[in-house]
Amino acid sequence: MNYRNSLALPLLAMAAVSVQAQQRVLEEVVVTAQKTKQSIQDVPISVTAVDGEFMKDAGISDLKELSVYVPNVRIDANDPGSPQIFVRGFGTNTFNPSFESSVGFVQDEMFFGRAAYFTEAMFDIDRVEVLRGPQGTLFGKNTVSGVFNVFSRPVGNEFSADVELRAGEHGEQRLEAGAGGMLNEWFGVRVSALTFEKDGELENRFLNRDEENPDQEAWRLKLNFLASANTDIELIAVESDTTINYWPKQLANLDADTRDYLDDFDPEIEGDPEDFMTSYNVDGVLEKGSSSYIGKLSHSFGAIGSLYNLDTVVVLGNTDLYVEQDQDLDVSPADIATLLNREDFKQNTVEWRFTGDGEGLFGLGSSMQFVAGVFYFESDYQLDAGVVLGRDVGSWLGTEDARQLAGDDAPLLPGLQLAAATTTNDRFDFDYVQNTKALALFGQMTLNFGDSWVVTPGLRINRETKTIDTAGTERCESTTPLPPASCVNGLLLGANSYDHRDLERKESDVSPKLSVMYYLNDEVNVFATYSKGFKSGGYNSISFTGEDLEFQDENAVTLELGTKGSYFNRTLNLNATLYRTEYDNLQVLAFNGVFFDVSNAATAISQGLEVDWQWLAPWEPLSVIGSLGLLDAYYEEYTGAPAPVTQGVNTRQDLSGEAIAFAPESSFMLSPTLTFALWDEMLNLSVDVIHQGDQFTDTDLDPASKVPANTKFNVRASLLDGDERWNLTVGVKNLTDKLTQNQVVDSVFFPGTYYAQQNAGRQAYAALRLNW
Repeated sequence: MNYRNSLALPLLAMAAVSVQAQQRVLEEVVVTAQKTKQSIQDVPISVTAVDGEFMKDAGISDLKELSVYVPNVRIDANDPGSPQIFVRGFGTNTFNPSFESSVGFVQDEMFFGRAAYFTEAMFDIDRVEVLRGPQGTLFGKNTVSGVFNVFSRPVGNEFSADVELRAGEHGEQRLEAGAGGMLNEWFGVRVSALTFEKDGELENRFLNRDEENPDQEAWRLKLNFLASANTDIELIAVESDTTINYWPKQLANLDADTRDYLDDFDPEIEGDPEDFMTSYNVDGVLEKGSSSYIGKLSHSFGAIGSLYNLDTVVVLGNTDLYVEQDQDLDVSPADIATLLNREDFKQNTVEWRFTGDGEGLFGLGSSMQFVAGVFYFESDYQLDAGVVLGRDVGSWLGTEDARQLAGDDAPLLPGLQLAAATTTNDRFDFDYVQNTKALALFGQMTLNFGDSWVVTPGLRINRETKTIDTAGTERCESTTPLPPASCVNGLLLGANSYDHRDLERKESDVSPKLSVMYYLNDEVNVFATYSKGFKSGGYNSISFTGEDLEFQDENAVTLELGTKGSYFNRTLNLNATLYRTEYDNLQVLAFNGVFFDVSNAATAISQGLEVDWQWLAPWEPLSVIGSLGLLDAYYEEYTGAPAPVTQGVNTRQDLSGEAIAFAPESSFMLSPTLTFALWDEMLNLSVDVIHQGDQFTDTDLDPASKVPANTKFNVRASLLDGDERWNLTVGVKNLTDKLTQNQVVDSVFFPGTYYAQQNAGRQAYAALRLNW
C-alpha cells in the first residue's frame, strides 16, 4: 500500500521539520477535512491547516486573529454576538439574527448552528482546518462558503501539563492551562481552562470608560474510556462566558448640522474615526456564554467480508447558547434610541457514520475508501429584542437630519415632537421563536485506479423544516391623564404591530460532489473538484411591519482546479487552487434607512486563486510560510439593491457587475523565521507581513465605506528550552501602528454620518509557557 493510503501521522506545526540523514524535510500534515485522516496533500479541495503551537507562538487568541493568515478569509468579530465570517468574499452579516452563517463551524466533530460560536473562547487548541468553498456533502447545510473545523488537544498517552501566561498592552492578561493523560490502560482525562481580560483600546469620553474590554473565562473536560481493544468512548464538556462593554463604534464624517446638534450634549464631539475616541451615553454591556456536551463512540470492526479497516463513529452533541446585549443605537451622547437584545439557542445533533477500505467497487478501481452516514439536527432559537426611544428623541426630531430622513413626510415632524413630549417608554418589541429540524444522508467514496488516478464522488440528501412564531409590538405610555394619541416609534420607524403564528418552511436539497486527482509522481498531484452547497432560507426576525418576511434558500456551485506538491527533497510544499463559484439567490442584509432588511440578490460570482506554501531554505536557519489570495467577487445580477442613504431613504440602485463588499482583490501573508542554537536553547526570530487589499465594508458600496489597502507587520522572538520544558516569547503586533478601519456603515439617525469600527493599533506582548 502506498503512503497516501496509510495516513495516521499526527498533524505537526505548519513549518515543522525533522532531521533524516542530516537533511531537513517538511513533516506531513494530517487533516480530517473529509471525515477521515488524510495528508493535506491528498485532499482535493482548497484547505489550510494551522497548528495550535503556531497559534501560541504568534500570539493568536481567536479565530479573527487567525483569519489573516489564511488566504481569502475574513472574520469581523467586533460584535461577538453577531460575528461576520467571509470566505472568498461571501459570508453572512448576522446582525439580523434570522440570517444563518454561510460558513460552518465544527469543533471536536460537532456542528454548531449559530455564528456566535465563532467568538466563544479558543483555548487548548490542537489544530484549525479552514476548508474553502461549498462543503455540503460531508458537513451539511449552511456551509455554502466553507467550514472552520477546530480540534482541541486530545487526551495524551502519557500524563503531561502545560501553562501559558501572556501579558500585553492595554492591560491584557491571558492565562491558559491544561493537564491530563491516560491514568491507566483504559481511562484518561484532560482538563483545560482559560481566563482572559483586557482593557479596551477605544475610550468612551462621555461615560469615562473603555469599550470593547473582554473578560472571558472558559474550561473544558475530556474523558477517554478505552472500553475494549476496538472501542473508544470520548466525553467532552466545555463552557465559555464572556462579558464586554459594548459596542465598539465611533461616529465618522460628522456634517455641520449633526455636529451642531450633538455639541449641546458633548462640546468635544468629533468625527475622527482613527483616534480611538467615542462619545455615547448608553453604558451598554454584552454578555454571552455557552455550555456544550459531546459524546463520541468509535468502534473498529476490522475486516468484514470484502471490507477492511471498517470503523463506525457516533457523535452526540448538545449545546446551549445565550447572548444578551444593550447598545446605543445612535452612537452619540444624545439619548435617542437604545437596542435591547436577548437570544437563547438550544441544539441537539446526532451523526452516525461508517468508514472503511475495500478492494474496489464492482470491479472499478484497484482499491477504495468510503465514508457514509446519517446526520440529525434540531434547534430552538428565541429572540426578544426592542428598540427603545430615549428622552432626546423629541429634540432630534427638530434637526435637519430628521428632515432628511423624513423626506416628503417632513411636515409631520412637529406632530411627532408633540407626541414625544407626551409619551414615555416608547418602544417597538420583537418576539421571534424558531424551531429547526433537519435530517441528512451523506456518503463519499474514493476510488483508486492504480497509483496515479483517484476519483472521489460524494452526495448529501438533506430535508429541513422550520416553524416560526414572530410578532412585533408597538407600545408607549402617556405622560398625561389621556391615553396616547400615537406612539412615536410607529410613525418614526414606519412600524406597526403584527403577530404571525405557525409559519413554516420545508426545504429539500441534494448536494453532489465529484473530484478527480492525478498523481504526476509520489510528491505532486493535480486535481479538479466540482461541489454544490446549500444554505437554508427563513423569515426576517427583525421586521417593523410584518411584511415580506420570507427569504429564499441560497445555493452555490464551485469548480476548483488545483495542484499540491512537495519539491526539492520535501523542503518545499506548494498548494495552489484556481476556483470559480456561482451563487444563486444570494442572501443579503441591507440597510433600509432605518434598520436592516433581509432579501435575496439574484446571482453572484466569486473566482480567484489561493496559494499556501512552506519552505525550508538552503540556508539552514531560515524557514518560510506564506499564503496568497486573489479574489474577484461581484454581483452578476442585483437590480433593486439599496443605495447609500445619502441618496434618499429606500432609494435603489443596480449593482449588477459591481464588486461585493468584504471581498479584497488580494490578500497576502509571508512569515519568515530564523532558528539559531543558543547554548542548550533555541532562538526563533519571526516576522509576519500581512497585506489586505482595499474593500467595501457595506452592502450598498458607499464610497465612504471603502477601506484602503494596507500592510501590517508582526514581529516576535522566542527562546525555547532544549528539553521543551519552557518557552519565552516577546512580540509586537502591528509594529508600525498602522491605523485601519474594520468596517464603516451608515448611521441610523444621522444621514451622511457613519459608524466606524477601528482595528487594533500597535500591541506589545510577552508570553511564558511551561511544560511538564
